[in-house]
Amino acid sequence: MRDMKTRRNFIRIGAAATALAYTPLFLQGNNLLPIKSGGYNQAFLTACAKGQLEKVKQLLQENSASLAAKDEAGRSGFALALLAGHRPLGQYLKEAGYETDLHESALDLDWERFELLVGEATEETPDQINADHPLGGSTMWAAAAGGAGTNIWRIYAKSGDPNLLARGNKGSSPLQKALRFSDLNTAELTAASLLSNNTDPNPIPNIDKPPLHIAAERGSIEMVEMLIRLGAAVDSRDSDGKRAIQLAEAFGHQATWELLNNHKDIPRTCRTSRAAYTADGSAYELPDLSAIPLYKQLRLVGQAHGNLEAVQKAVAADPRITHAVATTSEKAVEAAAHTGRKKLVEFLLKNGAPYSLPTAVLLNDFTTVKRLLDEDPNRIEERGAHDFALLWYPVIGQCDLEMTQLLLDRGAKVEQQHFLGTTALHFACRRSPIELIELLIENGADVNRVSRKFKAEGLTPLQIARDEKVIAYLRSKGAK
Repeated sequence: MRDMKTRRNFIRIGAAATALAYTPLFLQGNNLLPIKSGGYNQAFLTACAKGQLEKVKQLLQENSASLAAKDEAGRSGFALALLAGHRPLGQYLKEAGYETDLHESALDLDWERFELLVGEATEETPDQINADHPLGGSTMWAAAAGGAGTNIWRIYAKSGDPNLLARGNKGSSPLQKALRFSDLNTAELTAASLLSNNTDPNPIPNIDKPPLHIAAERGSIEMVEMLIRLGAAVDSRDSDGKRAIQLAEAFGHQATWELLNNHKDIPRTCRTSRAAYTADGSAYELPDLSAIPLYKQLRLVGQAHGNLEAVQKAVAADPRITHAVATTSEKAVEAAAHTGRKKLVEFLLKNGAPYSLPTAVLLNDFTTVKRLLDEDPNRIEERGAHDFALLWYPVIGQCDLEMTQLLLDRGAKVEQQHFLGTTALHFACRRSPIELIELLIENGADVNRVSRKFKAEGLTPLQIARDEKVIAYLRSKGAK
C-alpha cells in the first residue's frame, strides 16, 4: 500500500496531467505537420486541420479546386479534418462535393460507401483493405482512428489485418490508434473489439507508446485488465524508459495503479484446447489452406454462424474448408459454437474440426469437459471466439444446470469472466431459467454490474431481464 504522500500525489498530479496529455487525442501519434502545398491550397488544408469551418467555406468560394488538394503527405482536407476531430467540417466537405476514397470512408465510418468501394470480395481484396494510405495506415487503422467501436468488424469481414503496421516502426497499430480516441468509452469499445479478435496486445515497438501504457495513462481499468489478461508485457518500458504502472501513478489513476501493482491476481486467458483435439480425441492437425483464398474462408466462417445448408454445400465441394479461419482468428466451428448452432457444430466436428473446451461445454459434454480440465486446470480460463467467456457457453447452449456448477467447482469466477463488464449473468437474464440466475448470483455475480456488450451505453442485468420472476428476484438481491 502506498504511503499518504504518494496518495496525495495521485490527487495533486492527476487532473492537470490528464488534461495536458489528452487535448486533443486525435493529434497524438498522427503527424499533421507536413501540409505545405502553396497558395489557396495551403490555406485551405491548414484551415481544415484546425477545424475552421467558416474560413474553409470562404476559401472554397474563392477557389473550388482546393477541395481536391492534398498536403505533402498526400492527405486531403477531409482526412486532415477528421484526423483532428473536426467531423462537422468533414461533413461539410462531403456536402460541397468531396468524394471519399476507401480509407477515408473507413475513417468517416461511412459503411455504405465503404461497402460500395470494396465491392464483391476477390483474391485482391486483402491487398486493397490492408494497403497503406497517406492518412496513416490501413483501413483498419483508419476505422480505429475514427472511433469505429464494435463496427470495426466490418473491416475484419473484408480481410482486414488488425496487426498490420504498414509503416513499420514509423507508424502505430490500429489498437494504439483506437486507445488514443478522444472519447474514452468509444476508445474502450474499439480497443476491446480489436483485442477480442486476434489483435496482438504487444505490437512491435513504434512511434507510439505500448497499448498498456496508453491505457494506464488514461486510467482505463477495463483496458488495463483486458490487456494484461491477454498477455500484455506488464514490465515493458516505453521510449522514455517508463513502465505502465509509473504512468498510472504520474497521471493520478490510483485504481489503475493498484490493478497493475497486483497484476498477478488477474487470470490469464488460456488457449491450450483450442486446436488440440478432434471430437474422437485424436490430435488435431490443421490442413494446408493456402490454396483456399482468404475471402472464401471468411465467407464460410460467416455462414457457420447459422447457415447449415450453405456450410454443408461448401464442405461437400472442398472438405478442407471445414477448417476455415477468419482474420479475427475465429474458426468455422467456433462461429457455430458461440451462436449456439449445435447442428452446425456437430456437422463440422464430424468433418474433422477441432473440439475445444468451450465447444464441449456448449454441447453439454461432461466427459470431454472433465477430461480437458483434468489435463490442464488452467483451461478454466479458456475463451471462445471473440473472447466469449467459458461461463457464457452453458447459457448459450441451454445446458443442464450441472454444467455451470461443474465449471464453478473447477474454479470459474463469474466476475472475472467478463467482457467490458458483461458476465454470464447478463447472458442468463436474457434467456435462462431462474435457477441458473440464482446459481450465478450465489457464486458472486454482481446484480448491478454494467454490461457494454449489448449496448454501448451499458445495461445492467435488470435492464436486460424480461421475465417478471427474474426481475422480481434480481430486485430482491439489490438490483437497481
